[in-house]
Amino acid sequence: MSANIYEERCRQAQAVMASLQIDFLFLGPGADMRYLIGTPGMENERMMLFIVPQSGQPVMIVPTLEKLATSKHATYFELLDWSDGVGPQSSLLEALGGAVKQEIKAAVGSHLWSMFLLELQRILPNSNWTTANEILKKLRISKSAEEIKLLKEAAAIADHTFDEVRQLKFAGRRELEIMSDINNLLLKHGQERMEFCIVGSGPNGAQPHHHTGDRIIQPGDAVVLDFGGMYQGYFSDMTRMVLVEGAEADPLYREVYDVVNKARAAGHAQAKPGVTCESVDEATRKVIADAGYGEFFVHRTGHGIGMEVHEEPYIVNGNQLILEPGMAFSIEPGIYLPGRFGVRIEDIAIITDNGEENINLSTHEIVTVR
Repeated sequence: MSANIYEERCRQAQAVMASLQIDFLFLGPGADMRYLIGTPGMENERMMLFIVPQSGQPVMIVPTLEKLATSKHATYFELLDWSDGVGPQSSLLEALGGAVKQEIKAAVGSHLWSMFLLELQRILPNSNWTTANEILKKLRISKSAEEIKLLKEAAAIADHTFDEVRQLKFAGRRELEIMSDINNLLLKHGQERMEFCIVGSGPNGAQPHHHTGDRIIQPGDAVVLDFGGMYQGYFSDMTRMVLVEGAEADPLYREVYDVVNKARAAGHAQAKPGVTCESVDEATRKVIADAGYGEFFVHRTGHGIGMEVHEEPYIVNGNQLILEPGMAFSIEPGIYLPGRFGVRIEDIAIITDNGEENINLSTHEIVTVR
């Protein structure tokens, strides 16, 4: 990203702040900070705080040991540092100026630690506080062409990784061993790090967020593989199933897989500009309910993705948000049969001017492994 894109994003944030009558925006290290300055910052017990006034120059408060690393991003904001022996209070007072004696409306990012928020509230006792979500959501929810390019490249890495995962031996190995292989493959194909990996074999696959463990994968197991990583600040997230050869699979597996795959396709068919998020959820849920498995689909259909794995928009019942071009989110219906197995298939969809584009190209057919 060019340096001036961050200044432009900050100006857009200030315009939203003005419309909401918010005087100051306070962001801690995380995705929102990266979106506005180009780095997520260093998250720890030392205060690192990005302060955006409704008008004028933003200020970044950093520990002295982070000053050099942050300075290369300080293209449009002032940088104030503080030392361990002194603390950040004087820098805070300098950054806030006369606002400390005024009644202001302040918005706080979700990544700001409570200890830092409490310090801000002590310094600004006459302030009204709200979440920064309404500011950053308006900016981050629709991706630019450059962001979409990065999401597609991240998705391609996940696809290449799955192509090689299919060649691995599964039977007789621990779930954790497969997770390690996936991590190495993601790095091999260009992702900066693996962010998460679920390897849910056999009955463990019936837990949507199973914690990958020591279970030995058996012949005949259905295995859920849900993984993703970071690529230049943007994430991949995809789920595929593999069926381990060498023994008979659960007699319901192929039927359930077919239902989930049809639900996935229905979600993609519904996703387009002008429809609501909940209508996509309804489309996938109807297929599963009509097949008699409605009670076993226990989570929303999807979540937005970008600088965070989970962000706006959320594809869930009750969300009346209208889909617009540039929005990116997962479509990941699932059926989970306790004590037996689970099936989830997940791709990332991007809303286009005329419909949607599925940016995960790995097969949706039943895949068998050794």
